[in-house]
Order: sequence, then C-alpha cells, then structure tokens
Amino acid sequence: MRRQTLRYIYFTIVIVAIIVIAGSVLLQLRSTSSPLIGQSISNDVYNQLLEISNQGYNISALPTNYFKVLPLNFSSNGKPAIIYVGAEWCPYCAAERWALIIALLRFGNFSNLEYMLSSSTDVYPNTPTFTFANSTYSSTYISFYGIEYQDRNYQPLDKVPTQIYNMWEEYGNLSIPFIITEYYYKVGTSIDPGLISGHNWTYVLEQLQNPNSLVYKEIYSEANLITEMICKVDGYKPYNVCSHFMQDSSNNSPLYLVPSLPSQRRDSSVSSSLIPPLIREYISHFVSSQKAPT
Repeated sequence: MRRQTLRYIYFTIVIVAIIVIAGSVLLQLRSTSSPLIGQSISNDVYNQLLEISNQGYNISALPTNYFKVLPLNFSSNGKPAIIYVGAEWCPYCAAERWALIIALLRFGNFSNLEYMLSSSTDVYPNTPTFTFANSTYSSTYISFYGIEYQDRNYQPLDKVPTQIYNMWEEYGNLSIPFIITEYYYKVGTSIDPGLISGHNWTYVLEQLQNPNSLVYKEIYSEANLITEMICKVDGYKPYNVCSHFMQDSSNNSPLYLVPSLPSQRRDSSVSSSLIPPLIREYISHFVSSQKAPT
C-alpha cells in the first residue's frame, strides 16, 4: 500500500513539473522581454514556420522591379547566393525576417534559428523575430548568408565581407535590411513593424494562419516577392514552389522608392507620405564608424 502511495506521489510530482515547464515556455513565447532571446527556437515553432511557408500563395507578390540589378553576380558552390544584411536591434529587419524565413523555407531548411526581439529603445520596440547570427541553412537550389551586422545592443556582431559591404554601401547607402538575390538587390521592407511590435512570436504565428489579418497579407506579400526573385535566379526550381510565379515573372508595375535618409550614426526612419500605402519601404539607416572590412 505504501509503495502504491509513493508511486502515486512521484507520478503526481512529474506531471506537475511537466505542466509548470510547459506553462513557463508558453509564457515566455508570449512575453515581450523573454529570456528566450538568443536561444534556439523549439521544434514546435520551427514546424509551425515550415507549415506557414507552404501557404500564403493566395497573396499577390509585390512588383518584381522592387528589386534592382547589381553589377556583381553572387553565387556559392554553383548556386545563386541569397544574402541578407541587417541587425538584431533593427525593427524593420525584425519584420523582414519573417518574410525572408518563409521564403527560404520553401527552398531549404534552417538549423539553429534563435529567438530575438528588436531593440527596446528604438522605434517599434521589442518587435518579435529571429536572428540569423548562429544559424545555418541548407538547400539543393540556393545558398544563403544571413549577416547580422550588429546585435540587439548595437554592438558589432557579424563581419560583412568586403564585396558585399561595397555593394551595401554603394547601392544600399548602408541602410538595412539589405537583401541580394544573386545579382538583384533591394533595400528596406514593405512590412509595417507596428503591426507586430509589442506582441510576441505566438501572436505572429497565429496571425500568419489568418488570411484576413493585415499581418498575414503584408508578410506573405513580401515573402512571395522574395520567393519569386529566388525562382528567377535559380531556374524556377522547385516546380511546386515556382509554378505559382511563372505567369507573373514579367511584372512591369511601377516602382516607388523611399527618399534618401540623412546620414546619422543610427536612425530608424519610416517612408514618407509620398510613398503609396501599399508599396512602401521601411528602412533603418546608420553609417558605420568602421571602414569596410578586409
């Protein structure tokens, strides 16, 4: 009888411990100042990202001429290179990463993505996102290089290779996020960080399951643009992804650009009212005090 009682007590303690741990993780996911920052995302969150990467094709992509042409062709191991330059503190990068990750998961897989929030002291504070700082990416079709130039506290993090830095400086004016798809580039994001700032990862994941949500529409519009540009440079592979964009590959819609931002050490700015509300860029801009890396 005593053994059964002890066994029951032990079983109860184990169940309570599991509930407490699960509740703690869920609470952290819903927090905007979470100790999860810098930790690898859970398998459950990664599986949700995989799931949402397979949907959203019902949302029209932004015009492909949102991207411009570079004089250099970036590739690695015979595959087109997709390059991202951003910073962990940047709220616009935070919003853009959601779309970029969705697009990239359509072509390959990540490992070691980590939870991140944008700076708590910049505009759109604590925008939930992920960081590429310690991640790796594998794909049959493309190579990906995620460069986080500064961390959440504005300290140097990843070094930017010289050729990429030169393109970023000349064509991106050191603005972030800056994205290259082989020989195309774009600056900024069309996603309004204000839609997710102050929320959490769980909130964004839930919104990306709701086709009526503005978060859904803006993130998938950007994700589909990036997906289409990748399809253009990798020969429209794989077919199950790129077939969604084959009829729209010659989009000639007009491009609207954000006026140049004043040179400041770091200053987050939003596109002005001159930019139509459905085609706008949100840009973080700063001038590095360091010279181009060698």
